[in-house]
Amino acid sequence: MSLAQDSEPGNKVGEQKRPWTISKPCAVGASESIEASSLSYSRVGQQNRNNQRGPHADTEGCAAARPSGLRGGRLDIRTKSTSAPLHHDQDGVILEHHDPTLKWQMQAMARLAVGVYDRNSEYKDGHRIRICCRHPLLNEETKKDSPVQVRQSEKSNRAYYTGLMKCASIWVCPVCAPKIQAVRALEVRTAIDNWTAQGGSVVLVTQTIPHGRRDLLQPLLERFTTALMKFKGQRGYERARKQFRIAGSIRALEVTHGANGWHPHAHTILFLQSSLPPSHLHMALFPLWESAARRAGFEQALSPVAFDVQDASKVKNYVTKMGAEYQWNAEHELVKAHSKTGKRDTMTPFDMLRGMIDESRPDLRARFAEYSACFEGKRQLVWSNGFKKELLGTDGLTDEQIAESIGEEDVVLADIHPENWIIIRRYNLQGQVLQVVADFGRDGLRHFLAEYRV
Repeated sequence: MSLAQDSEPGNKVGEQKRPWTISKPCAVGASESIEASSLSYSRVGQQNRNNQRGPHADTEGCAAARPSGLRGGRLDIRTKSTSAPLHHDQDGVILEHHDPTLKWQMQAMARLAVGVYDRNSEYKDGHRIRICCRHPLLNEETKKDSPVQVRQSEKSNRAYYTGLMKCASIWVCPVCAPKIQAVRALEVRTAIDNWTAQGGSVVLVTQTIPHGRRDLLQPLLERFTTALMKFKGQRGYERARKQFRIAGSIRALEVTHGANGWHPHAHTILFLQSSLPPSHLHMALFPLWESAARRAGFEQALSPVAFDVQDASKVKNYVTKMGAEYQWNAEHELVKAHSKTGKRDTMTPFDMLRGMIDESRPDLRARFAEYSACFEGKRQLVWSNGFKKELLGTDGLTDEQIAESIGEEDVVLADIHPENWIIIRRYNLQGQVLQVVADFGRDGLRHFLAEYRV
């Protein structure tokens, strides 16, 4: 099936039905009546229907991109919801509100953005995010669609879907990336723990290059990755590797965009067989990075800060950030997202998706499309040859295997009938449905979807 054909037929807009009411058990054993309108379910549903724009509404109208949350008032990248209820953990600490629809809104924005590139590209069928979490998996034995289910994670208590196709894109997909990145962060942390337990040490190296507002990302990224290869390909690096007893490395490729344009950079964890002051490594390796950058086409002289070496404490902070960045907890969605977007006027690619939701930055769509075209297919984490298996005993799972994995002990909350899944996909209700099922179960899902049938 061509991804370009992934659209539903036009929908007749029906009248808004009476908000449904179900009973939800209270902590004291009584029963409280919950009006769906108070949870914004009915308002979100009517808004989604009103926002449909013709036969391609699920990919171009993107009703899911509207920033209404399931609980309380408007929630977007600039304003915290003031009406969201407070939640407490077992110790009485107030927890930030979690918006379960945000990553689905962002995925809808990503589909729009990559479509800008795909329509003019050689890839006729488009990016795999166009089908991610939208079409059921094909059962190889029965040759029929797999059943779509909502399960609840035993570890996080979050609801998620099974039985759907996944794109497994670490760069573009806000739904697949958190799951993959959490596993990768755990692998890196385990490698560091195993190495330091053997008496080794680690340092964090950050490599950057000169860049400006008018630089296009593709040629800039090509020159940067060339510089990274030339850096380790020099005889001087081999001498430094032996001198400082560098056993291996893990390199992460990243990019941000700010007042000075695109900023590709790399963070590399070096595993040393002995402890060394970071200044010693900087003194020996910075000239090599300067030489590699010049040979890759960067004529401007590098500042010493273009090659930064920090000690083990910074490594732990970075690895912790690497895992939290994509775990979609409340801290990331409501605190880090806001402060990171405003800090020094820089944006990560996922910040761009959040910025697209309220439609105040029309330039972000083309910018994210440029990013997607340049980074898709590249490896985010690169381990030294054989080093991962040496420290972990295995090469680990692929991104695709991680994205499609499910917890064996995770309970099934609801089975979704194929006709119901068509409705969910048509109106971009993936995030809302997960919350409804988690809060009210199968009965809640049945009442919720009844509003969308005409």
